[in-house]
Amino acid sequence: MPTVREFVESYRRLRLAEGFASPDPEFGRQLPFRDLTGRNRAIWRIRAAHYALIRGCLALLPRSERVLDLGSGNGWLARRLAGSHRVTAADVDATDTGLGALDDRRVGRLKAELEALPIAAGSFDVVIAAAALHYAGDLFAALAEIARVLRPGGALILADSPLYADPVARHRAWQRTHRYYSEAGSPELAARYHGLTRTELDGSGLFRFVTLSPGISSLRSLLGRGEGPRMPVLLGLRR
Repeated sequence: MPTVREFVESYRRLRLAEGFASPDPEFGRQLPFRDLTGRNRAIWRIRAAHYALIRGCLALLPRSERVLDLGSGNGWLARRLAGSHRVTAADVDATDTGLGALDDRRVGRLKAELEALPIAAGSFDVVIAAAALHYAGDLFAALAEIARVLRPGGALILADSPLYADPVARHRAWQRTHRYYSEAGSPELAARYHGLTRTELDGSGLFRFVTLSPGISSLRSLLGRGEGPRMPVLLGLRR
């Protein structure tokens, strides 16, 4: 398993090459409605739709004042929510393409791993994990930490993580992804990457999940490279 530093360096290098990251602070300020690199507009349109769904979900929850944006990257989501919520952005990447790009004083910043959150129990009403949970080295440990930092009855919103029909489909996808990361010079990501299955999420026993949006297919499907996973938005109510 790569160290956190190795993972961050590898992730940053690949996302810069793909156009999903930029050291320009304005890049994060414009997301998800405008992709200043111009390279991933279709993906950001999907994420903009998911952002609208997340906002709607927060509005309907009985309590959503305290929000943790977990795996926040450059903090674009935290920045968007800061006008109406008390938001903390947490990520392992504190560089200029991660938390270092978040210059909004309304948002708290916390360098933290998914499986080890330096946060007191019951600190948040809602945890949002967007495009993040599939990089947990230990998924159950990450879910347990999320449940711990949520108040009783709190909610977890999952978005933009690949959800596979079964473990076989996930393993085949892992093989493709491992090959892609290796060819791109970022094998450290392959060691942390795994897709999710609904059985696995439900089997944790920590949350009762409902589907807010089934999600469209992944980038692989959009590019005509065969069937990929769904990228849904799920709401998990803490048991």
